[in-house]
Amino acid sequence: MKPCRECRREISEQAFACPHCGAPYPARESWDGWGYEYKSKLAVAGLPLLHISFKFRPNRRPVVACGIIAIGQFGCGVVCIAQFGLGVFSMAQFTVAGFALAQFAVAYSLIAQFGVYLAEGHGQLVFSLSKLLGTSTIHIAVMDSRFGCLPSSCS
Repeated sequence: MKPCRECRREISEQAFACPHCGAPYPARESWDGWGYEYKSKLAVAGLPLLHISFKFRPNRRPVVACGIIAIGQFGCGVVCIAQFGLGVFSMAQFTVAGFALAQFAVAYSLIAQFGVYLAEGHGQLVFSLSKLLGTSTIHIAVMDSRFGCLPSSCS
């Protein structure tokens, strides 16, 4: 038997939660959340070379993987593999990146199911940001293509 770290009542060392206050893993001296997290000791420019995080804090907030290589549910890094990502090179479900491979993306260059790009994009529904900002030319080009002529050759 050990005291719970929160309420100090006696509890079993194998308890998953305190029966009195509900604290998770009450026999542990400290507990910083659910899930898995790894940070490499090697750092570049103050960022760990590798940060893997599939973890939530006790208040249920996710721990963002932030490093040169970031892997996790939420990630931010030069190379990012995440569900929600921000990075120079990113492979994610949702991402903002320089170069992206994603389901939903905003990037300089991308391959995505749905995306907006600056330079080059490929995928199911991908659009150039410059064309989206010039909406009147998009509507004219779509209308003119129905009639079989380009805007410059129509008279």
